[in-house]
This record gives sequence, structure tokens and C-alpha cells, in this order.
Amino acid sequence: MAQTAEKMKTPKDIVVEWIDHILDRKKWTGTDLARNSNLAPSTILRMLNDPEHQFVPSLKTLQKIAEGSGYPIPRKVLDALGAQKVERSAASEAEEASLEGRRPARAAARVSTVELRHVSSLPAALQSAASPRREAYVPAPPQLEGDETAFAFHMPDNTFDPWLKSGSLMFATKRRDPVAGDTLLITGKDGKSRVRLLVDIDETGLKLSKSIPVTDEELMSFEDITELAIVTVFVKSV
Repeated sequence: MAQTAEKMKTPKDIVVEWIDHILDRKKWTGTDLARNSNLAPSTILRMLNDPEHQFVPSLKTLQKIAEGSGYPIPRKVLDALGAQKVERSAASEAEEASLEGRRPARAAARVSTVELRHVSSLPAALQSAASPRREAYVPAPPQLEGDETAFAFHMPDNTFDPWLKSGSLMFATKRRDPVAGDTLLITGKDGKSRVRLLVDIDETGLKLSKSIPVTDEELMSFEDITELAIVTVFVKSV
């Protein structure tokens, strides 16, 4: 059975994706990251520039990168390298500091991020085959920090123009079930994504509106929906 690309990634690939994300967001070089993390530049540059070398940094090194950059270690990195070891390492540092009569190093303020997903109002067959080499992330708004179901996306069309224009940054969550009055991101079996106001739910599907206030309604069957998320934050474009 063919494995997905995500399953075939090595621990090094996952770590490098995270580091690439940090460098992109901070506009840093690998040397900048090493300097701010109190690491030798070769530690970072070897991972980024030597694809043949399967060097994977220790969890202690990853913690230094997280503290130096302000970006927490993502869950998938912890899963790849062993989250329990990170917890033990932090506990050991605190214990060692206590025995030596000093305070443990205080972590830098961390920036919570969420995945930036690509959504399109076009059917799957007409969507661009091009995809970014690295996964994209954006800072999470305060109300979505710690929400593992949250993600960001850009408004796929001008349905709610001029209130929301195509390309506006939006944040959604799957933490709870939707209720009437929620704004939803709905992806159908055809691959098309749309943002709609939820008017009502019945046994046949969702009653939706393309306008605010509601002036007309459309019905979408549950069988035609592949993914559903509640839009909670809008970053209106100008």
C-alpha cells in the first residue's frame, strides 16, 4: 500500500520544516537562528544544507531553538522525536538549577501558530496542481491558542463583498459543533470550499446564506460535505 508523503517524512524532514518556518517568519538566516539560540552555526547549517547527512538535533537543542526564536516546538516534531523526553529534559533542568541554588533559565515568550491551509472556490479538477514545498503557518489569535483543531485560510471568493473580500485572512476551528448564526467554511465532495452563514440545521442538511443579513437560503446535504469548520476570526483586508 502506498504511503502518504506525510508518513514518509523522516524526523529530520519534520525538524527542517519547522526551522524553515522560523527563518521565513523571522526573516533570519540559519546563522541568526543559531546566534539567538546560543548554538554553534554548524548545528543549524548542517541540517539545512547537507541533505545526505541524517543529523537530527537533540531535544535539548530543539528547546534552545524554541526559546531563542519564540516559536514553540510543534506537536508533530515532538511526536517524531519523543514528547516525553522534552518534558523530562525540562524537569531535569529545573531540578539541576534547584540543586545548584540558581533559577532555571526562563523561556522566551513563545508565539503560538496554526497551519495556513489552501482552500479554493474551484472544483478539485480545476485547482492548481502546484503546492508549496513547505507547510505554511501564521500566528494564532489569542482565542485559538492551544486549539489543536484550529487553522487559517484565505477567503476563497467575494461572496460577502464588500464586508469580506477575496483573500481576507480567516481563522477556523473544529472544536465544537456548529449552531445557527455561525459562519462556516464548508468543503464539498467536489473539492470546492465556500464560506456561508448557517441559518439552520435539519435532518436533510444545512440551510445556508450567502448574504448578511439573510435574504436568501440554500440547502446543502450532509452527504455532499467532506469538511466543516466554524470561522471564528476575520482579518478584514483593506
